[in-house]
Amino acid sequence: MKKVRLFANRDRETRTRIAYIALTAGTVLVAFLLVLLNRGIFALSEKALYDDPKYEAVSIISANGIGAPLSFATRVSLFLGCERQGEERAVMPGEMSETEITEKIKELWIETLAVHTPSGKLKTGESVDSVLKRSRYTVTLRDFYNDETGAKLALWCAQAYYNADDGRVYCLSVQFDSRTGEAYALSCALFDSIRAEQAEDALKPFLAANGYADTLAEQAVLTPTAKGYTGTLTLPDGLKLELYYSANEQYEIAFAR
Repeated sequence: MKKVRLFANRDRETRTRIAYIALTAGTVLVAFLLVLLNRGIFALSEKALYDDPKYEAVSIISANGIGAPLSFATRVSLFLGCERQGEERAVMPGEMSETEITEKIKELWIETLAVHTPSGKLKTGESVDSVLKRSRYTVTLRDFYNDETGAKLALWCAQAYYNADDGRVYCLSVQFDSRTGEAYALSCALFDSIRAEQAEDALKPFLAANGYADTLAEQAVLTPTAKGYTGTLTLPDGLKLELYYSANEQYEIAFAR
């Protein structure tokens, strides 16, 4: 009897093992079949998506164009629509460096001083050489936003300034495109050295900084005001500049609608 029971127990254990092995193999097989089924479903869905006639095929001729800056006219339009200023941020790949922008504001500062100090001196008597030696430069990179459209434009906000002996701060502030270095807007405070007859000439450094001929300044339409002039200049590419000029104080130049 004991031998019969022993054989029965062994037979039961064998059947149990076989059942577990079969269950495991069955589970693996079902999982494999489900994976194949899902792949088939996804393949059918993908084919239906891209073969739908409402989707259009797009051929990209050159991958270089994908990351290229938008046209200048488009970026000027973005500039005019982006009013909210973001926080200062770090430079990203493809953007001009702090050093490069500092050199651009230095160059524009030199040209601006040359326009307003033909004698080589400010009205206060300080020489341009002295001003340049004691000038300081700051540059900050920020994103500007259009909250209505969600558009964004990155600008280097640069400034050249000089603390004059009379306590006033002579300065030039410019907003440059972060990728191309083009100037969108400029303001300059030189006080007594800003004279009424130089309104046209004030446009020349700004034009040159954007690759336009400075002789275009002669085509500006100037309207006298109580303090100086307001002016407009339509450029050959259809873009428009506005000038607000206050003699003995400051002036502003910017692209406009």
